[in-house]
Amino acid sequence: MLRASVEHAGGRVDLRALVDRKVDSGIAHGGTLLAFADATIGTDSQVLNSARDDLKRALSPGALVQAAAIVANFAMNDRAANALGIVLEAMFVRGSADFRQMLGIDRYPSASNTLRD
Repeated sequence: MLRASVEHAGGRVDLRALVDRKVDSGIAHGGTLLAFADATIGTDSQVLNSARDDLKRALSPGALVQAAAIVANFAMNDRAANALGIVLEAMFVRGSADFRQMLGIDRYPSASNTLRD
């Protein structure tokens, strides 16, 4: 969704930044946003507090709220889909093959839930 939205707006995004922080994502404040996303799934509350502060400083308190809502929504959607056994539709399997392979997503344990026939 992000890649398509950015490209539709005339920008570019490099999804390799998701797994290699030396790569520039092409998204403004991408490193700060990725650090926040990482911190939300981590276990270190000090790292999370620091990531929140960095995001508020770099963007705004409102941007922190929006980023937190997006992280929460994606986590909820993934967990609900996995719990229900919802598989990824064939159109999305084909359309995401390039970046799933590049990022190693097919090797995630949950891939067996979403990619099965």
